[in-house]
Amino acid sequence: MKLAPDLICKAAGIQHIDAKRLTLSQRFCEAVLEANRKINLVSRAGEATQTVERQFLQSIAALDLIPCDGELRWLDIGSGGGFPAVPLAIFRPDISFVLVESIAKKAFFLERTIETLRLPNVCVTQERLDHRRRTTSVPNGAFDWVSVKAVAAWEISLEWGKTYLRPGGCLLTYKSILIRAAESRELEKHHFKMLSSMALIDRLPGAGLHIFVVRKND
Repeated sequence: MKLAPDLICKAAGIQHIDAKRLTLSQRFCEAVLEANRKINLVSRAGEATQTVERQFLQSIAALDLIPCDGELRWLDIGSGGGFPAVPLAIFRPDISFVLVESIAKKAFFLERTIETLRLPNVCVTQERLDHRRRTTSVPNGAFDWVSVKAVAAWEISLEWGKTYLRPGGCLLTYKSILIRAAESRELEKHHFKMLSSMALIDRLPGAGLHIFVVRKND
């Protein structure tokens, strides 16, 4: 598949994409499409190429919400086909990503793809995280950012953020609707506050998702 450079720039809020990132982006999307024929990495409803392109563009739209200074540690929970973490890793080689996926076939796909793309800032672990207990491979309170795209309810996403983020760390999540009053109360309950948000329709016509970044209290 061919990703249009102008669409990538518009989604990411950048003026130009260099040849290396464009090539890595296309190779990653092609790998997802190929593997999706055997494993369910992305939704099979509709045209697969369009689904992968949409998820890639939705992923890099978050770049505008991520600070550009300092070395950051990032935990992506329920990585599946690699969205949003792998696209973000392509554009932000300065961030160290840990991708957690519980299903062996998906974790193997991610490991193989990361190796093929030669992304030294990404590692993959196959594990089912539980915010109620400690794990040996994913340390509690050690990450600057946690992302959860489509694997958990709002409250569980906050629980994961509370467990794995350092004080002052940020949770990035995607939702199809704006945060309601009850969900705002959950923020306070779990000691988070809203930091920023983005309506994807502003950059991607027809996209109904919103990206939210909430900050764990110090």
